[in-house]
Amino acid sequence: LNDLALAVSRLSEKEQKKLGAVVAMAEPESASQIRHLAENLDQFEFAPNVHTPAEYGRYMIQESGHFDYDTNLDEYYDYARYGRERMDSEQGFFGDGGYVAYHGTLSIDELMMDDSAQEQGMEMGGMK
Repeated sequence: LNDLALAVSRLSEKEQKKLGAVVAMAEPESASQIRHLAENLDQFEFAPNVHTPAEYGRYMIQESGHFDYDTNLDEYYDYARYGRERMDSEQGFFGDGGYVAYHGTLSIDELMMDDSAQEQGMEMGGMK
């Protein structure tokens, strides 16, 4: 619990809200798993207060920083379509806090794996 408290104390208020959404998505079963999620928040995209594909598309185009948004072209953007297409290509979840998607290379279960289980997995795979 101390390690979890330390990991969470290092997060900004915005990151703590993101962690809440990530926890709702991943459904961890222990404090250690939550700590692993907190330490790997950069592998998750979080769109706060987003609850529909159209809202997600709007967030990604206007607010995420991934695109140069032009207000003069707003009527030409198909936010719902972009949101649906993006959601189809990623592991995502609509929760109370918004939409969260995982973009890491490990499965979420592997990402949350307890330290002792990770060490055992590495030994079984030939790495020590």
